[in-house]
Amino acid sequence: MKSSPSAAEVRAILVERLDVLLSECDPVMDNAAFGQTLNDLDDFLLVQGRNFIKEVLQQKMQERIERTETSPEAKQSPCCKKKRKSNTINRKR
Repeated sequence: MKSSPSAAEVRAILVERLDVLLSECDPVMDNAAFGQTLNDLDDFLLVQGRNFIKEVLQQKMQERIERTETSPEAKQSPCCKKKRKSNTINRKR
């Protein structure tokens, strides 16, 4: 099982990704039409910022999942019954 990165490592990765995102703003501003720099930059940051936040949240959820799955309370009981699939799933009404 791979070890999850520490909080400091995650923070360093996020800072690096944010620096890359901000550096990508320069070409957007350079290629904007006259008078449209702010609008183009706003659109770029909304889309790319949303993707950045989505990746951050996915990383945090993955850390939570791994921490929960490795906890002793999460181990499945040997007496636990497996859920069976219903036979009525494929029936038409």
